[in-house]
Amino acid sequence: MENYYLFKVCIVGDGAVGKTTILHQYVDGKFVQDTMMTIGTNFFIKGIRLEEYNTFIRLQIWDLGGQEHFAAVRPSFYSGARGIIYTFDLTRKITFNNLLNWNDEVSRGLFEEVPSILLGNKSDLVDESNSFNMTQEEISEMKEILNFSHYFETSAKENMGIHRAFTTLAKLLYLTYRD
Repeated sequence: MENYYLFKVCIVGDGAVGKTTILHQYVDGKFVQDTMMTIGTNFFIKGIRLEEYNTFIRLQIWDLGGQEHFAAVRPSFYSGARGIIYTFDLTRKITFNNLLNWNDEVSRGLFEEVPSILLGNKSDLVDESNSFNMTQEEISEMKEILNFSHYFETSAKENMGIHRAFTTLAKLLYLTYRD
C-alpha cells in the first residue's frame, strides 16, 4: 500500500523574482509571461510520486506576495508550513541580499526549523558580463549562513531546474516528517 502525505509549503522572496511564474510552470506546465502581482497570497496544489519510497506527496504551495506592503499579512500564512522555498532573481542582487530579511520573517512566523531550499531564478537572463550577478561563492556562503541543504538555479521560461527542486523538497519533507 502506498503512503500518502500532505505538506504545506510557502514560497517566499521579493516581488518580481518569479515565484508565481515558477509555480505556473511547475503546476500547469506552462510559462506565463505576464503574471499579475500576487495580492497577499496565491495557492497551488501539486502531487509528486516518490517511487523509491512507495509514497505519494501532495504539496499545498502558498505563493506569498513579496512586496513590502504585504509584510503585515504574511506571518499568518507561515503557520503549519512544513517547508519553505526561498527565491531570488539571479539578475537583481538586492533580491539576493534580502534573503536574510526573508529568513528573519519566516523564523518569526514558524516555531521550528523546517526543510528549506534556495532557488536562484531567471537563469536564462543571466549575462556573464554583468557585475551585479552573484558569484557561486556568495551563493554558497548564503546557503551556509541560512542553513539550506540545497540550491537550484531555475528558469521558469525555459522550465529548467524547477521539477528537480520540488522533487528534492518533497524528498526532504518525506524524510523529515515520515511516521
